Amino acid sequence: FWLKCCRAQPTLQRALLPVVSRSLLRVFSSIMPSDPIIVGYHKIRGLGAPLRMICYYKGEKFINAGYGADMKEKWFGEVKPTLAKKNSCINLPYIVDGDDVITQSNTCALYLGRKLGTDTDANFAKNHTVLDQTMDLRNDLMKVVYAFSGVVKTKEEFPEGAKQHIAGTTTANFTKLEGFCVGPYMCGAKPESGDFMLFEMLDQHSSICKSIGEPDILDSFPKLKALHAAMKAEPTLASYFASDCYVKWAQNNGLFTHFTGQGADFEYGPSVEELVQP
Repeated sequence: FWLKCCRAQPTLQRALLPVVSRSLLRVFSSIMPSDPIIVGYHKIRGLGAPLRMICYYKGEKFINAGYGADMKEKWFGEVKPTLAKKNSCINLPYIVDGDDVITQSNTCALYLGRKLGTDTDANFAKNHTVLDQTMDLRNDLMKVVYAFSGVVKTKEEFPEGAKQHIAGTTTANFTKLEGFCVGPYMCGAKPESGDFMLFEMLDQHSSICKSIGEPDILDSFPKLKALHAAMKAEPTLASYFASDCYVKWAQNNGLFTHFTGQGADFEYGPSVEELVQP
């Protein structure tokens, strides 16, 4: 019927052609294979872990690019100059999605949250607040696990510095986040991008408490402890929690940190680029 109408009415044909073309393009785009996105970061958990987690959670195939002990040559010498041609702000972490190059930690999380459908418009402000508050906590942690700030200058000073961090800024930030949590996740029944960022910080601080012989701080914050447990129990994250990038990679940069979260025999190793198919 429509074909006959278009043949009989050239004007109608011209009007419908762009609409039909766009529809066909969407259909073909949905069935044609595309290159997997690339998630790039140091060969550690850190700010890259939440981005990888989101991909695992949604079953999204991706290339996990982790820059290790040879990052001076691999990242600074090869990859960064190339990506800078498309995004002059390029840094770690980053995402490459077709022709798009995205950088900055929270921007990457929000991009994946929107692209893969974990984030909702209704919770945009609340989820963004979770990301920002978690980044405040992470920035304070960096003063303890690295010597750069001068707060904790040596590995020998780390246990005492970590105790002060747990009792001070960690407790303050956890108190805010506990009060902000709807349950079981920060915005409700399902995790959004902020939850993945927060999980990594909950997990790292729990690990630090264990390493310095302190009670697990999560025991004092029931909602955050429940969020941590809920994330660990997510069926689609089982393969992530069994992966090398969770189990074997350092929590912080193995070349400089006071605390890797790994054993004394840990070796940082060279850069990797691997296809992950959750």
